[in-house]
Amino acid sequence: MKPEGRPRERLIEIAARSADRLTGPASRRVPIDPSAISRMLVIKPCCLGDVLMATPALRALRRAFPKTSIHMLTTEWCAPALIGNPNVTSTFRYPDKMTTARYALLARRLRDRHYDAGVCLDRSPLVNGLLLLAGIPIRAGIDSAGRGIGLTHRVTPQPDMHVTELYLAVAESIGASPVGSEPEYHPSEQARTEAKQLLNGLRDPIVVIHPGGAVNPGVQMLSKRWPAIMFGELASSLIQDYQASVVVIGAESDRDAVQTSIDFTDGTVTNLCRRLSIDEVGAVCEQAQLYIGNDSGMSHLAAAVGAATITIFGPTSPERYRPLGPRAEVCASATTQRSHAQFDLRNWHGRADAAMDISAVTVDEVLAACARALGPTPEIGRS
Repeated sequence: MKPEGRPRERLIEIAARSADRLTGPASRRVPIDPSAISRMLVIKPCCLGDVLMATPALRALRRAFPKTSIHMLTTEWCAPALIGNPNVTSTFRYPDKMTTARYALLARRLRDRHYDAGVCLDRSPLVNGLLLLAGIPIRAGIDSAGRGIGLTHRVTPQPDMHVTELYLAVAESIGASPVGSEPEYHPSEQARTEAKQLLNGLRDPIVVIHPGGAVNPGVQMLSKRWPAIMFGELASSLIQDYQASVVVIGAESDRDAVQTSIDFTDGTVTNLCRRLSIDEVGAVCEQAQLYIGNDSGMSHLAAAVGAATITIFGPTSPERYRPLGPRAEVCASATTQRSHAQFDLRNWHGRADAAMDISAVTVDEVLAACARALGPTPEIGRS
């Protein structure tokens, strides 16, 4: 955190704790009757990867409350992550840019919907406060540094706790036991058909590379991008060693990174930048043999469709934010790795350097992870 941000953060903590004492009761783990909850609200405004990391919690809630309609409040940017999700009844739009007037209007609209229970998967005291202002009697959420305003069921995050683990703990606070920790996304049949057409004629292995990411509405962190030149070197090696068909994807904000990676690739690649919807990206990754990208929503999407996934990390913590799943690996230059069998952190591969700089991850390290996913190169296999 930047030094100038600490006074502001401290002020928010003091204000949130004061408001909580005035408005909200302490956490009460009272028994909850699932049959008495007909409508449930789940709030997670941002970002795409976080919403995908919330899907195991949604799955747990659906299992615990099978007859309850579960409505997700999220931004228009993140809503596509829930397309086709069987555990969500509907999505409701959270404003991309919140103002006092929009906040009051949103609270009033939520109150008119008469929810029986609310689950907030955000650390913001303002977002937590929506459950209280909406008049929802059962309010579960994250009490981070005293920011759990008005929550009746609260979870305190632990250091280096994975985001999915935290969200599952919130769901469990109202009786929803975890049903696995892997994220889920279900591409539509139309997207799968489109992906087959786009990949038609490409030889295996098909490797999807996403050199961009880390850009969301109002939030940009380009330090999470591995140098695009190195993506080009990686693609060159995959083409030479594996005769791989490399497919490069990205959004408008990734255009420069995509072009640089292509310019530094020795070989032909398929450029699908700015051509795919979220649904189609999921379908393409589902049909590929491997996905490689930065710490971004696309990496979580690839893991959510079950693809073999390599995510390059830095400066963010893979312990807290890595894509989960049995086929998801991480490459990072440094981490405070700890044993955590539930989330299979043994699939992390890195070095204990002094600083966690994503550019310190070498092409050879990522290629080693590729070998674990793709197996030996054709030359080694023949020998």
